[in-house]
Amino acid sequence: MVVNGNKIEALTNKKLLIENVIKENIRGASYDITGADYILKFKEKKKLISFTDMEELEDLYTKVNIKDGYELKPQETILIPIIDKFQIPNNICAHIRGRTSFNRLGLTLAFQHLNPGYKGNLNITLTNHSPNTYLLLPNMRLAQVVFEYLDSEISDDLLYYNEKTPVYYQEDGTYGSKIYADLIGKVVRHYKGNFYYIEDICLNSETKEYMIIYKTLYNRTDSNIWTRPASMFFDKIDKNKKDNKLKQTHRFEIVDSLTIDYTKKKEN
Repeated sequence: MVVNGNKIEALTNKKLLIENVIKENIRGASYDITGADYILKFKEKKKLISFTDMEELEDLYTKVNIKDGYELKPQETILIPIIDKFQIPNNICAHIRGRTSFNRLGLTLAFQHLNPGYKGNLNITLTNHSPNTYLLLPNMRLAQVVFEYLDSEISDDLLYYNEKTPVYYQEDGTYGSKIYADLIGKVVRHYKGNFYYIEDICLNSETKEYMIIYKTLYNRTDSNIWTRPASMFFDKIDKNKKDNKLKQTHRFEIVDSLTIDYTKKKEN
């Protein structure tokens, strides 16, 4: 059931749905969201970017101040942070949709879904599909968000902030894609043949380098938990490298057919 404007106002009075609500943006069955005074502009990379290359993915954007406006060129795509801070209750989800006026100009905003338990200032993707250049201004009404009640309560483990990788929780609008978080929970095979499970991704406190935390899916006496710099985890290697039993082309390779339940015993 869609939340109507009166209920939106009542919930926002309790600092739910949107903490910093603008009352004038409440509609009959939606809320208009507002862009910030800066954007994230894509850098043009001259090389192939892997979804496992965390450093390159983090370096995809340049923050651009648009207080004096920004000329959005034909076929250009940008990320626009929004000033509205969401606080989605546990019994509600939300959908962000583009404005009709933008659609009729050939401007498309990517549809986004907010799960129960999400909190933060996200950014949305805007693409100019028209042959024209448009001047974007700061604090423009960009899209509308529709809130819906769930048909029943969900368990705590399914709330966004309790997920294994709630990478966009408490974001401030400056984040780009963190698609590399999809690696968490994957089984990988080392070129020597052993299998490992990716537990998590973290930052080295001294170097700020991304590290992958992984554990063995076989028994060993020294340690079953390991870390390795993310920059070398999926390194390309010579398939004729010594001990490269399966002629892999990378140090570790994802094995989608296996789960954490895979063990040496099962292998035998």
